Amino acid sequence: MALTVSSRSVRLAVLAGAGVLAATAVYAVTDHADASEGQAPPAAAATADHRTTAPATTPTGPTATPSATQAPPAVADKAAPATTPAARATGAAGEKALAATRVTARQLPDRTAQKWKELAPPSTRQPGPEFQLNECVTVRGATGWQQQGFISAHKTPAVQDSLGFPDAASARAAYRAVLAGMKDCEATSRALQKRYGLAADARVRQTAGAGEAAAWSRTWTAVQGLSAPGAQANHIYAVRRGSVLVLLHFDEWDSAAPRSYDPKGDADVLAGLTR
Repeated sequence: MALTVSSRSVRLAVLAGAGVLAATAVYAVTDHADASEGQAPPAAAATADHRTTAPATTPTGPTATPSATQAPPAVADKAAPATTPAARATGAAGEKALAATRVTARQLPDRTAQKWKELAPPSTRQPGPEFQLNECVTVRGATGWQQQGFISAHKTPAVQDSLGFPDAASARAAYRAVLAGMKDCEATSRALQKRYGLAADARVRQTAGAGEAAAWSRTWTAVQGLSAPGAQANHIYAVRRGSVLVLLHFDEWDSAAPRSYDPKGDADVLAGLTR
């Protein structure tokens, strides 16, 4: 991706490559402005590290790093879910197991204030060797992947990713990798902020946990790339259900609306994801 294009074009291309990335479609439907517009974009780093590409209008097939290379077409382009054999989930956790973990817009946190709506039908694809949830968490070894994107009344995103594994032990190992990544997420986020000349204001705390289920809140002035830029709160949930790892993520951008979600409700969110 050339660095001579406008900063907004770079931002769209980078976001389209991040797997967290109903944000791609969000930026496509709203003119999101923020104080970090002049920030030096980490597009070069994203391209080098994650092989980020601009969004395609047609599916191009699975890539080595699914979350960091392209969003599934159902989220980015509002197309029907991929149905070719190569795109179907494999392993012990097939499409039926992935579908059983799906949440609806009514089950998302803060639904009264956010008024969540599905962005498109869920997309089921074959994952690559790595899945990047955010700047702190990379999951390896998944054999199936289903993603569902949502959009709020404030044009902010929520994304559910269900990752299938060959067996429960593999899913448990992936869940522990999420725990490890989020344990160090404050330090990771602050190091990234310093790299791009921002105040190191990131704060990460675990807000709920029970069995193999945990929730976190990250507040920070984000670096554009895997996250939208600017002051925000990220809410992250991880649950292991048998051989499936369920990941849910939603953002509150200060430039879009005042933060309305109280993380005290995260225990109930986790309870809903484990059922």
